[in-house]
Amino acid sequence: MFMILILMAVLSLIATDIFAPSLPAIGAYFGQTANHTELTVSLFLVGFAFSQLVYGPVSDRVGRKPPIIFGLSLFVVGSILCMLAPSFELFCLGRVLEGLAVGAGLSLSRVVLRDLFSGVTLAVKSSQMAIFICLSPAVAPFVGGLLQNEFGFRAVFGFLSAYGIMLLMLVLFCFKEPLQHKEKSLSLSRTLKHYRELLGNFHFMHYVLITGFSFSAIILYANILPFIIQKQLRLSATVNGEIMLFAASGLTMAALISSRMVKKTSPRTLLRVGLSLLFLSGLVLVITEALWGSHVQILVPCVFLVTLGCGLVFPNALALSFAAINVNIGIAGAIYGFIQTFIAMLVNFSLNFMPDQGQMLLGVFYVILSIMGLLLLMVRVNSTIVV
Repeated sequence: MFMILILMAVLSLIATDIFAPSLPAIGAYFGQTANHTELTVSLFLVGFAFSQLVYGPVSDRVGRKPPIIFGLSLFVVGSILCMLAPSFELFCLGRVLEGLAVGAGLSLSRVVLRDLFSGVTLAVKSSQMAIFICLSPAVAPFVGGLLQNEFGFRAVFGFLSAYGIMLLMLVLFCFKEPLQHKEKSLSLSRTLKHYRELLGNFHFMHYVLITGFSFSAIILYANILPFIIQKQLRLSATVNGEIMLFAASGLTMAALISSRMVKKTSPRTLLRVGLSLLFLSGLVLVITEALWGSHVQILVPCVFLVTLGCGLVFPNALALSFAAINVNIGIAGAIYGFIQTFIAMLVNFSLNFMPDQGQMLLGVFYVILSIMGLLLLMVRVNSTIVV
């Protein structure tokens, strides 16, 4: 059961990152600029963000399993469409469908985790899950780079189709419904009331916003790095994947550290360390680009620090935000996932209007995101949530 949750949780991140090394090739194949090619990521994030607002409350009413099955089925359809798309427009449609589908994965895996565990156990399980979640941004681009080099970008979406089918079979036959007490009705007015209550709860929301800033940092390097590595530094898609594999290993290392430290160190302290690493990395990227230009020897260690910092943020922000929520967990999971993805979507959309997408831009974004997160963390909050 826990392994199925892990496979569900990593689905959205794999779908986001595995085709990152293929972005230049996709743009060349369909005759699109870098800005237009990155639109495929933005459209994916639009579907991902808004679909979670539906999956969460629906899962409170009908259970967790039916919406998960629907989402996985839709993901398979979207991946096959991307694999076979003869035009850029149909390719974008497939990405939208994938985004609408994966909203059932990461957000509901968090919800099911909260259904099954609480307290310190929830923090430990969150950190354990984060180890696997954090592996996906490391492994996915590496696998994607190999597939791109050997077979082209369509093979990447063939892989995603197969992954979706496998996970759908596991959920159909091995997943047990964890929700014991379902909502008696799915009232729009009541659902909106719960949304307003949680959106107005600063304790919950400020951890969600911090997660959104960190998730944006991961999306940024996944989008910008391939163009720096392949276009500016003239390296191959395979090398691109290898560099991203090493850089993203910081996520896994941080998740391991967090799983061991969470019983001894305050989660807020780990959040502060993570955001500080993000700030340091951004500052170094800006200064070194201004002095010496882009160099892979500087770029890779800095992105490693980014992923290390984000790996400390994700599990601790999740545990702190969900710690005192005992009812309407599906709605809380929907808001958590929506805000996190919506912030990343806005940041990614902003890239479509910026022509110079290099190391300097990456560093500026990291400095801004980390400062906003640290400012939020400085605000003292009441530890009690009433939902």
